[in-house]
Amino acid sequence: MNNFLMNKIWPRPLNIGTLLIGFVILGVAYSLTTPSFEAPDELAHFAYLKQLADGRGFPAGPLVIADDAPAQESSQPPLYYASAALAVRLFAPDTADWSSWIQRNPAFPYIYGTIPNDNKNLLLHDRPEVFLYQGAVRALHVARWVTLIFGALTVWATYRLGLETFPQRPAIGLLAAALLAFTPQFLFISGAASNDPAAAALSAFSLWATVRIMRQGFTRRRALALGLALSLAALSKASALGLIPLCLLAVLIVTGAQSSKTTTRLKWALLISGMIVLLAGPWYVRTWLSFGDVLGASTHLAMPWARPAPLSFGEAATKLPYATMSYWLAFGWGNILAPDWLYALLNVLTLIGLSGATVWWFMTRRDPTLRLGQASVLLFGAWTLVIVVALVRWIQLLDAAIGRLIFPAIAALSILCVLGWLHWFRRVRIVAIIPVALLALSIAALPTIMATAYARPLILSMDDLAEQPGHAIDVRFGDVARLVRLDVPRDPWPKPGEGALLNLCWEPLKQDQRLLMELVQIVDENNRVWFSRRTVPGLGSYPTRVWQPGGPFCDHVHVQIDDRTLPGVYRVEVALIDQGTQRRLPAYAPDGSQLSTNFVDRIKVAPTEYAVPPMAHTLNYRLGDQIALIGYDLDRSAVRPGEPVQLRLYWKALRRPTADYTVFAQMRDASNQIVAQKDSPPQDGKYPTSFWDAGEVAIDDRVIEIPANIAAGKYPIKVGLYLPADGTRLSIDGDPAVNEITLPVEVEVR
Repeated sequence: MNNFLMNKIWPRPLNIGTLLIGFVILGVAYSLTTPSFEAPDELAHFAYLKQLADGRGFPAGPLVIADDAPAQESSQPPLYYASAALAVRLFAPDTADWSSWIQRNPAFPYIYGTIPNDNKNLLLHDRPEVFLYQGAVRALHVARWVTLIFGALTVWATYRLGLETFPQRPAIGLLAAALLAFTPQFLFISGAASNDPAAAALSAFSLWATVRIMRQGFTRRRALALGLALSLAALSKASALGLIPLCLLAVLIVTGAQSSKTTTRLKWALLISGMIVLLAGPWYVRTWLSFGDVLGASTHLAMPWARPAPLSFGEAATKLPYATMSYWLAFGWGNILAPDWLYALLNVLTLIGLSGATVWWFMTRRDPTLRLGQASVLLFGAWTLVIVVALVRWIQLLDAAIGRLIFPAIAALSILCVLGWLHWFRRVRIVAIIPVALLALSIAALPTIMATAYARPLILSMDDLAEQPGHAIDVRFGDVARLVRLDVPRDPWPKPGEGALLNLCWEPLKQDQRLLMELVQIVDENNRVWFSRRTVPGLGSYPTRVWQPGGPFCDHVHVQIDDRTLPGVYRVEVALIDQGTQRRLPAYAPDGSQLSTNFVDRIKVAPTEYAVPPMAHTLNYRLGDQIALIGYDLDRSAVRPGEPVQLRLYWKALRRPTADYTVFAQMRDASNQIVAQKDSPPQDGKYPTSFWDAGEVAIDDRVIEIPANIAAGKYPIKVGLYLPADGTRLSIDGDPAVNEITLPVEVEVR
């Protein structure tokens, strides 16, 4: 039974060909699932290759920052862009409609914003994208499939690199290739217009060519292969330049240990270096002349996400955990993520693998038969370290901890992890569970993570609508939509510094070609706005121009409570606003009358913790089964006619009240007639009882105005609670016959 299960986990017929077919199928699926231009920097990458395909040459200074310009990618080396431009020129030359596809989503947040990334789409997609496509979208998919070819080459080169490094252990190459092939983020980027897989592929080929020379010695063919691979790697991405000295140093040292003559080794090293200077050098000279620096970093530093001042190395290193997330799975612009536990698990597995490779290196350092493997592992580790250090430097300068920047070392990193896992776990079939699990994750992520992130909201039936949380409401905005249901979080209430989800359900009345935004605001009694949020309906996926009239849908809109917000009850404002004119659509009541405000509900901001405030006089009365009066303060017990008395009552919620009660505070004469009173909801309506939490002590200040013509004497104060709808009072201490409390104090009027 155990062997049967293991065969299912790692079937014997699996080989590199099967692996490549599986990778390509999944890569195409990712390419088709990702909406056009929604992969990171895809607009800029496409602008670059389109410029080449249109015959306008390579980008040059001055830098143009625009959606239809190469922008920060202008200084990127040309290999991927020239390849993709050639394919576009051959198979999809008509890209004249490109600008019509660039419709920015105004609510799209960047990765490090304070508002969660609930708008996943950079662009508004209000036109269907049908397979075989047309115009610029077809050109984009052609460019994506060129990227996929580079991704497949990375998988194959990783397999060959593993075989070359450990010929006696062929499973390492296949497992490493599988690990790389089924990493969800590598599949996602391989299905996008991007130069990262090209850099990964050529770096893997360079390592392979290096290890071949280390194992078999120099020949003209091997030297030319290494020189060509390193040149093409340098022409794919500037970060690959760091591989050149490592590879040259590795072949010089290892072949020297094999008694190769120093002059011979130097001759081959000069040949390789000369090829690199000849093939890649002119590009970097051009970059220097066009953009002012050899690496082209100036184009990135001109972007809005460049830091005003660099972080320290240590501060930048603390951002690496996010980079590891976007190495494994962070679709879109890094804003479509998996559960946190998955990243923790993958990072632990990575550390186990790297630690195992390190232990293997130390344990086998005296074995002469494994010296080549040891040298290769040292090379792979050094290259991975160089890339990570370069990433930290990048983070120092730019607010962008991007895991795909590690991809030039993905082949080396994959082999190191597999080697380490095999060292710890010993058996191939056990280690094979990891890439198989990644395969399952990559397949499952398509419908459950990727597709759902960009999906339009579900159109609800009336029965489904009635089952949504919250309460029914009827506010019409212009002639475009009705707000038909609303849910404000109540259990628990949000606290300062926390977020909250509001559920807004809309019934579209018609399509509207304007770009209308949902506006949600949290406003206090003095009309101060404490939070304001705008979003395209459907959280960016359902603009009004594609609405289905009569088809209700719901939006879960996130609001963030400022940590400076004082605890209390705030008003919730909802509106539809024209993004072009910044004007709100008028709001109407069900009877057609125009509303003077857009306040549709209230929300409580709860304190971090409830404390019992100090009070001058303690009491212990129960009103019904929900509220208790536990104390009072009176500013004075003797007044003159016409002077006010300030009374403070301390109420305690025994459980959350189910209704909003009115407080009465009355002064009575000897015949029990009311001579002065103050009836109002707690805090003059600012803190209704239905907003009280169990165990909370609510302070209620009320001013009792003493009439000017009142007779001198002593007057008791009676208090209680009643329902404003019918005047029903709450009983005191469970006695139905008692419905008011006489405070143990009298006010003397002199």
